Amino acid sequence: LPPGTGFAGLWGGGTVAGWRGRGVYRALVAHRARIAADRGYRHLHVDASAQSRPILERLGFAALTTTTPYVYEP
Repeated sequence: LPPGTGFAGLWGGGTVAGWRGRGVYRALVAHRARIAADRGYRHLHVDASAQSRPILERLGFAALTTTTPYVYEP
């Protein structure tokens, strides 16, 4: 949560396979979004996989664009 901006981002969310389908990921994202809102952030972004998209859309997130991940292996 960078101070002095209206923007925050969520990174590193996921659910262990055995716990999927129980609402854990949804609850975690909703909780983290509430924390950001309580701290005055008006905009929240998530860089997520296609698997997370339906959950995020049900929480009110809208897809804006896509990113291209890169891997560096020296």
